[in-house]
Amino acid sequence: MELLGLSIDIVVFLLIGSCIAGFIDAICGGGGLISIPVLLTAGFSPAQAIAANKLQGTVGAIASTQYYLNKGVLDKKLLIALLPPAIIGGAIGTATLSLLPSTLLEKILPFLLIAMALYFYFSKNLSDTTKKAKMGVFLFSWTIIPVIAFYDGFFGAGAGTFYLLAVTSLLGFAATKAMAYSRVLNLASNLISLLVFIYLGKMAWMAGILMAIGETIGVYLGSHLVVKNGAKLMRPLVVIACVLMAIKLLWSSS
Repeated sequence: MELLGLSIDIVVFLLIGSCIAGFIDAICGGGGLISIPVLLTAGFSPAQAIAANKLQGTVGAIASTQYYLNKGVLDKKLLIALLPPAIIGGAIGTATLSLLPSTLLEKILPFLLIAMALYFYFSKNLSDTTKKAKMGVFLFSWTIIPVIAFYDGFFGAGAGTFYLLAVTSLLGFAATKAMAYSRVLNLASNLISLLVFIYLGKMAWMAGILMAIGETIGVYLGSHLVVKNGAKLMRPLVVIACVLMAIKLLWSSS
């Protein structure tokens, strides 16, 4: 039995996986480390998985950004300074990805997943206290953000966590406030990357829509449960998913 051109078990698998990813995204970022392995396990190619993840991530980022806007956490003047480099970096990252042969991407992806699993495992817990800024907003915007945005456009898994850690460690924001800004930055680089993927005709629409639905549910739940130990609670799940998927990809390519 099929639904939207996909078997029922794949539809359920994508919805559950994306819901978990959205929940993680809202709490500590890094939901792509769940959603990309979910899409790959469902049988989509690496390029299709990354493209569908962009649709999912964009919808989820819109949902959480709206939540934080309603709470009055975001300073619109600061956003104007932070967003343009995120858009530029994301576009360049996706354009670079589109130039790589699919076979090369299949070889690179397992190692990216393993690297992100190691990073996520060893990353320190975030503090919800404000610290002294180590970098001005302008310098931060045009040096750090484009690099993270490029990565977001190229691969994306864990980019939300990179934004979060950069904002807390370099701008000195408390974790809760930093999460709000990291979600908007993630939205900017995700959205431009999504538009590039659509233009290039690489979007797996049904998978992306299903993942977006699950992401929205997960983000809604997670945004109402931004807890201090969120990253600690979610880290094992993210690490296990990345390692298992990397092993599967390496095994299938051997």
